[in-house]
Amino acid sequence: MTDIRTAPTAVAGDWLGADLSADPEQWRLPIPRQVADELLVLARDFVDKAAEKNPDASPPLAGPATRSLVGQVHRRLAGFPGFVQLTGFPVDAEFELVEAAYWLFGRLIGAPVSQTRAGNFIARVEDQGAKIAVPTQRGHHSSSALAFHADRTDVIGLLCIRAAVEGGHSQLVSSKALHNLILRERPDLLAVLYQAFPHDQRGEAPAGRPDWCELPVFSQFAGDFSARYVRRFVEGSQRHARAPRLTAEQVAAMDFMDELLHRQGVALQMELQPGDIQWINNFHILHARSAFRDAAGPDEGRLLLRLWLAFAGSPALPPEYADMYGSTTGGAYRGGVCATGAGLTWVTERGDHE
Repeated sequence: MTDIRTAPTAVAGDWLGADLSADPEQWRLPIPRQVADELLVLARDFVDKAAEKNPDASPPLAGPATRSLVGQVHRRLAGFPGFVQLTGFPVDAEFELVEAAYWLFGRLIGAPVSQTRAGNFIARVEDQGAKIAVPTQRGHHSSSALAFHADRTDVIGLLCIRAAVEGGHSQLVSSKALHNLILRERPDLLAVLYQAFPHDQRGEAPAGRPDWCELPVFSQFAGDFSARYVRRFVEGSQRHARAPRLTAEQVAAMDFMDELLHRQGVALQMELQPGDIQWINNFHILHARSAFRDAAGPDEGRLLLRLWLAFAGSPALPPEYADMYGSTTGGAYRGGVCATGAGLTWVTERGDHE
């Protein structure tokens, strides 16, 4: 078992946005019409039969074309480039069918984990007036720009239902590329990033656990690489009196990370249009979003549906991750927000299917 906390080494499989933007076939896949049609058929059967809606339900029986597409998604998530954008998901159908088809497709890729204390497995990413400066408010309910970060799950799925009138563009960065750039340019700061940073749990820690934990930004453990960087949460940890105070070296390391994240050619930018799904390996990719402006009127604003998935191809994590993720074993069911509700059901944040 390899546990690298000092003398970091380069990691393979990195990429720069400037390179991938010139070759979208490496990360963009069309959804065949046959697959789109099958997903709607499965969704109709799922809804009509009022199947049991929980994360332990068996995946649907999909045909060869759908299984082939899922296999391609798996390979890109577990390997290079660590994400994939699918185009052509059927979003023009009845919303309940669209949501069910997305849920079932996600179940083929991984096992959904709760995103809220109430046990919501599908999150609506839309402007609900949240203020990201408030530690207990969630960024996906805001129209503000979101800095590069990682969510508390193995895989993130974002299905675009409606795009914004202006803005809301997605940016992705290879965490491996960041690691290797820092290794080449500032190895002294990379050593700092392998050490534990205090991290605000934002009121979502499991019962009996502190509302902060300590996590490294980069780790190589049991042969696997992983990264987690959410500067807003690191700085937010300082509101907890018992959390360790950030050092000058840690602040310098984050400043250099942010400089690289905005360096020309490092990030890949894309615009998600209705019917696009972005699947991201959370431990190999950081993602960000530009601010956006919505159209006026009800049901006109930008809307994405988000899934968080535990994934069979996820990496082994160092022991420090247990406070946030539960299991640190690669491929385990883990992550998300510990639910306090009476039962876990397939349900959106607004309770559409309770």
